[in-house]
Amino acid sequence: MKAPRRAWTMRDVGNRAGVSPITVSRALANHASVTIETRDAVRQAALELGYVPNFTASALSKRGSKLIALLVPNVSNSVFSETINGLNEVLEAAGYALTIAHSGYSADREERLIRTLLGYKPDAVVLTGFTHTPGTRALLRSAGVPVVETWNIGPQPIDLAVGFSNFEAGLAMTRYLISKGHERLAYHGGTQTDNDRTLARERGFRQALSEAGLPANDAWIRSAPMELASGARLAQEVKAALRKCAPQAIFIASDIIAAGFVLEASRIGLKVPKDVAIAGFDDTEIGQAVTPPLTSVHVPQREIGRVAATLLLQKLRKEPVAESAHDLGFSIIPRASA
Repeated sequence: MKAPRRAWTMRDVGNRAGVSPITVSRALANHASVTIETRDAVRQAALELGYVPNFTASALSKRGSKLIALLVPNVSNSVFSETINGLNEVLEAAGYALTIAHSGYSADREERLIRTLLGYKPDAVVLTGFTHTPGTRALLRSAGVPVVETWNIGPQPIDLAVGFSNFEAGLAMTRYLISKGHERLAYHGGTQTDNDRTLARERGFRQALSEAGLPANDAWIRSAPMELASGARLAQEVKAALRKCAPQAIFIASDIIAAGFVLEASRIGLKVPKDVAIAGFDDTEIGQAVTPPLTSVHVPQREIGRVAATLLLQKLRKEPVAESAHDLGFSIIPRASA
């Protein structure tokens, strides 16, 4: 990354907006004494400059904040908790602390969080995926701190990347289902808004169908919140469609959704894999615990965190980093569900 430029100040923002530095301070704090029009002008000026407030300037020493900022889409999803554990194992031993925020699968919210977190002057930033607003990228370039994007490989990273190819994983799992003799396949992925991972898995699914000369039925290609309830609703739909035309196999690109399907299928008398084969993604404990246990894509969740932390520490110590992208791979784990 390029060396950071001089940090913008409240005076710079005020000059651009045509107000005093104290008005800038009050506007950014939503003070009642500042009109809505002035607040909007100040916020626009701050956005154009890439300005972030420095909340800890008086507290920082030359050794830095010893703080690493982490952005994840969802703190309740166990796959990200394993990555958090991996990060923390390495960073805590080196005297660093994690501060964690979740974007709710929204690139705009991620930008707002980044703007706030950079105000605390973290020594580095860890992101999930490659989907970011231009504003987020500008803020990170201006900050000049090491950045690691995790859980995907493919696009040119902002700085560093640690993960695996979600496209190749989706391709491999779909090929596996086809190799088992299934010709009518469906795909049920997680939330797609600002989520390059699940979009890549769907592209892999479609590519495998095309290779095999099988049709891609758009009515069977869906996305849903990563919740057990999403899988339960899908099981009910498949049960209702059995007498007409239902898929023979469903690649559900989230073990959470797939486990919800299997649990509901058992309750309503839908047999897995006899009536429909099910494959998941992430190889989670819940996916292994349901009956039948899920065929799934295993990804190195904790190792993603450990490698990301190790690379950040190398950067912070001014040590050379040989490669900007680190592909940790994946594997297909066959079980009784497919």
